Amino acid sequence: MREGRCYEQHDFQVLILSQFAQRRPSTEKETWELQKEYLRLIREIPQMWEEFVRKNQNIYDRFGYLDVVVYDDLTYERKKLKQGRPKEENTLSHRVTVRLDDESYQLLKQYCQTKNITESAAIRELIQTLKWKIY
Repeated sequence: MREGRCYEQHDFQVLILSQFAQRRPSTEKETWELQKEYLRLIREIPQMWEEFVRKNQNIYDRFGYLDVVVYDDLTYERKKLKQGRPKEENTLSHRVTVRLDDESYQLLKQYCQTKNITESAAIRELIQTLKWKIY
């Protein structure tokens, strides 16, 4: 399987033929069949590209390219767009929501500005200082 970004027919052709090049014949007959299939692909790739662009015209018009996945049997499809925010590697497991009065919130904002950190980081830092006072 190969993935690639295709801006034009040439990129699509390179992607298809690079996947095709991984096939290895074991007999003379298979060599002959692969040569015939290669020539067929060279002839058909322009129509394949035109059809592929026509099917995905809105994506191609919006971005100017198509992300393509070519499988071992030379079938191909558009790689689906990833939606949403990417996952962080070090995600925290507990979420806490806190409501603050105006005075406390202003103190938190002021602390964040002086330390140049986010509100969440400030709260984590202050909890760590609390841990040292308790133990």
